[in-house]
Amino acid sequence: MFTEEMIAPCGLDCSLCMFAHAKEKPCRGCNADDDSKPVFCASWCKIIPCEKRVKNGYKFCDECPDYPCEDMMERETRYTTAYPLKESPMQNLRDIREKGMEAFLEQERKKWSCEKCGGPICVHNALCRDCGHKHTPAGAEG
Repeated sequence: MFTEEMIAPCGLDCSLCMFAHAKEKPCRGCNADDDSKPVFCASWCKIIPCEKRVKNGYKFCDECPDYPCEDMMERETRYTTAYPLKESPMQNLRDIREKGMEAFLEQERKKWSCEKCGGPICVHNALCRDCGHKHTPAGAEG
């Protein structure tokens, strides 16, 4: 968890995904070439197979002159509005550029580790993978 390999080209931290938290055959992230990926990532995501990204060897979407594209904006909107906890792929990419990968990963560890047990928290359901503690967004009552 919280490794450079788990940072998707769009800036999402795959360590936060419910499929990476699976007990059996956890997803190893967008950068992995395996069959453990969920259907969305394996079949529907347009960012991993993006022709411009692949052809030009862009590791991250913000290297592309067309950034942010429609697919990137969809991802940003979904992850900042649709789930109990928020993650901004575009802010993640800015943080990686401004702070460097190691500082960004440390920031992710602090932000997304359970205060009860230290396990990783899932962005999709706000639950700690290890102890099941339900996390609430900063400033929310609960």
